[in-house]
Amino acid sequence: MNFKQTIPAALFVAMLGLPLASLAQSYPDSGGRMGGISLPGKPGISDSDLYEDGVRAINDGQWAKAIEDFTLVAKQHGGHADGALYWKAYAENKQGLPSAALDSCTQLQRDYPSSQWIEECGALEIEIRANRGQPVQPATERDENLKLLALNELMRQDEVRAIQVIRELLLSGNSENMSEKAIFILAHGKSDQAQKLLGQIASGQLDPLHQNPALQSKALALLRDRNVKAEVASQPAGAGSNDPITLDVVVTSKSGLPVGDLNPEEFTLLDNKQPRSLVSVQAASGMAAQADPPVEVILLIDAINTSFERIASERQSLESYLARNGNTLELPTSLVLLTEQGIKGQEHPTRNGKVLMDYLEANWTGLRAIHRTQGVEGELEREELSLKALDYLAEQTSRRPGRKLLLWMSPGWYLTTNALIDRVPIPYQNIFTNIVTLSTSLRAARITLYSIEPGGTSGVTDYYRLYLKGVDSPKHSDYDDLFLQVLATQSGGKVVPGSNDVAVQIDQCLSDAKAYYVLTFKPLPAAHPNELHEIKVAVDRPGLTARTRYSYYAQP
Repeated sequence: MNFKQTIPAALFVAMLGLPLASLAQSYPDSGGRMGGISLPGKPGISDSDLYEDGVRAINDGQWAKAIEDFTLVAKQHGGHADGALYWKAYAENKQGLPSAALDSCTQLQRDYPSSQWIEECGALEIEIRANRGQPVQPATERDENLKLLALNELMRQDEVRAIQVIRELLLSGNSENMSEKAIFILAHGKSDQAQKLLGQIASGQLDPLHQNPALQSKALALLRDRNVKAEVASQPAGAGSNDPITLDVVVTSKSGLPVGDLNPEEFTLLDNKQPRSLVSVQAASGMAAQADPPVEVILLIDAINTSFERIASERQSLESYLARNGNTLELPTSLVLLTEQGIKGQEHPTRNGKVLMDYLEANWTGLRAIHRTQGVEGELEREELSLKALDYLAEQTSRRPGRKLLLWMSPGWYLTTNALIDRVPIPYQNIFTNIVTLSTSLRAARITLYSIEPGGTSGVTDYYRLYLKGVDSPKHSDYDDLFLQVLATQSGGKVVPGSNDVAVQIDQCLSDAKAYYVLTFKPLPAAHPNELHEIKVAVDRPGLTARTRYSYYAQP
């Protein structure tokens, strides 16, 4: 997607899934205030309590207070001292004190050489030096993850030199993981040299004597994706006029129960209010034992846009859901965790709830993303990361057959055009391109998106309904058109309001898999690129309602 031409460090980590340290690893969820040694001059306040206070200060962008709190915790040399030094360095950098931040990282490395936070500080040092315009040296980094982060920064600073480093890395016998992630960085280069090297890797010409079919296959996929996205403004991927379009349609009664006994002749498809012939109509049930392929469920925990309190409540409720029915889930399910430190998910869905609980326990961050900016800039950053993650998931899951239900557990992002219109030029063409690309990629992957707001009283209003109609041109585009709730509804999914019971919310979404219909039709050629076509499916039986995606973008 055309949000930015370079990969920010947070997004780079997200795409690669690098296992950076997390705040939750520094203090486990104890269900209440944690113990610890009392601090001099602060009777009754333990280092654990103050550590938590420092975390909240960072969440609120109160950098000076965070520095003060973490400084006191670090001086006690207790169990949170190493984490405190890292977060102190982070807050110092945000406060505009990069030299102090580097000093704090040096202290961490000196006093706690085995700390899990050293890798985090290494990433922070790379970011600080890059922002100062200092040359990044990937070869000097001993840790593989930090080497990749440095390589990503070098790609921003000096793409020609970065390409040479990647070439040398691929020829020097590094790990498969390192090589795969290096070509991912390469694929986001803007130069012809990057394109050429990626082609050499894909064809096996880079190292003819040591062929690597798996790496060549990944390079070929990245090369194709790069070529498609370069033309996205004029021809979105998968939107060719001759490609049949598949719709997943849920039909419900007045009481909201799914209806699965309809005949093909009872369906009518309206494309821009004109009847269109259906190539096929098939009844389906994702819950059926013989479903091939079965409906796949993706549970996404959004720590970028969700508060700490809601995240904690969500986790407890989700664990209860996964433990139901003897840890046996109705549908193959995978878990994805999204923070500004990374997007991490399972490669293969499972029906074993215990496997998902173990994955959640091993990877839980316990906080919304810490690496964030406040105000409008922060809203822009969080929307960008969220939409990039959605596009990435669509691209990844498009390689697997069948229908996918993506349950995005989050209040969403609320960047509005009105908030920016007096501050910066609004990139209407880019917004429209992103709308078209997301609509097309979700449709091509057969993803139905659901917006689940966790934790009690709902904060979602009906404002998003003003943007459900669809966007036909750049001049009618707004940031509001990219709200999570808008994208979910337009995909044929639901907006599930706030609740303390995530299991009930999930069940509301999964009911769409019990009985549904797969309709296929061929779109007519469009009069111009990215022509908006509104879709409506009507059912010739009283009292029934059909729900599917709202629209698609056709091409000449």
